[in-house]
Amino acid sequence: MSTPSPSRSGADRCPGLLAPFVSADGAIVRLRLPGGRMGAATVGEISSLAARFGDPDVTLTSRGSLQLRGLPDPLPRELITAIGDLGLIPSGAHDKARNIIADPEESLDDLVGTLDAGLLADPVLAGLPGRFLFAVAGVCGPVLGEPWDIAIVDETLPEVRGTSLEGAARVVVDGHSVLVPRNEAAEAALNVARRFLDSRSDPRTWNIRDLPADARATLLPEGTPFVMAAREPPLPGPVGDDLMVLVPLGLLTPEMAAALATSRGSSQGSSHLDDRGDVRGSTHLDPRVVVTPWRSILVSGGADRADELAAAGFVTSPDSPWTVLTACAGAPSCARTDTPTRELARAAAPLIDPTGPPVHVIGCERSCGRPARAHTLVVNPSTAADIVAAQHSPRHEKA
Repeated sequence: MSTPSPSRSGADRCPGLLAPFVSADGAIVRLRLPGGRMGAATVGEISSLAARFGDPDVTLTSRGSLQLRGLPDPLPRELITAIGDLGLIPSGAHDKARNIIADPEESLDDLVGTLDAGLLADPVLAGLPGRFLFAVAGVCGPVLGEPWDIAIVDETLPEVRGTSLEGAARVVVDGHSVLVPRNEAAEAALNVARRFLDSRSDPRTWNIRDLPADARATLLPEGTPFVMAAREPPLPGPVGDDLMVLVPLGLLTPEMAAALATSRGSSQGSSHLDDRGDVRGSTHLDPRVVVTPWRSILVSGGADRADELAAAGFVTSPDSPWTVLTACAGAPSCARTDTPTRELARAAAPLIDPTGPPVHVIGCERSCGRPARAHTLVVNPSTAADIVAAQHSPRHEKA
């Protein structure tokens, strides 16, 4: 990600850089975190802005990003400046074109940073639709199970990473792939995105899968058929020295954000990816965190902090009902429904079987926030019992 100029405020750097969506309960600002990478202190700063200007709970999205909800419309200039100064939106033109999800492994940070920097450097790529999605993964990485358009798969052996050897990566598009030197993978993926824009005749063609078959065949002309596999997303709990924590219903409360931001003395300031993919300012005093597409956060070096973070409201073990229970925003946050989906999900949680089928509660047929894995949809439940019954009589669907 490009580094903000210290001499200009966020609002001056990026006039009009925030184009909020206006919902029933106020404006929504969709922050975009390439690969979900950031410093823990930045989480605290974002949470403080949310509490100051709107809904204090920050929403984690299925694209590994964050939303601020319930904001005034028009947005206060002070809020725009503060978000810009965090370095999270250095290009207003590319605001809708920076959807990058990635496996949380630190070894992928440089690929994420290089991909994002190349995307921001090309004005043409600002034309990518807001639903267009890049993925960066290791071999069989869990993000490969998400609905991405272009994937970069790092095939470099662990013993090669960080050496003078360049390694290899695979660019995958529509069931075809090419193997390229690792340091050329980002540009190869961006070239595919440019060909997509050239092939796109309708502004409602949001994804590669929406193109006709003959147009899709031109996107990676040198590609050969490739079968993709993906591991299941990591469950809450220790991952080596790190800790994966789940955020119930994807709502990061002020208490959760404070637990991340204040631990290990993380008051050193905000952090984000620089052009090399490093998390600037992230040290043992400001731990690296990764927001994932599964409404969870990887806390670097946090394996010994499970009790502390559980007390703040995070799920830190795999035997929680929240590992299989999700919901859309519902009423009163969404004007499309009168169903309080989150309230009903909370009431149902104690009765949900964490070893049973995943259940997603929705208030209308749009099915917002539905997971990519097989799941059971519960549409407009009247009671918590309806949700529990649906898990025991599942009708599996795929997002």
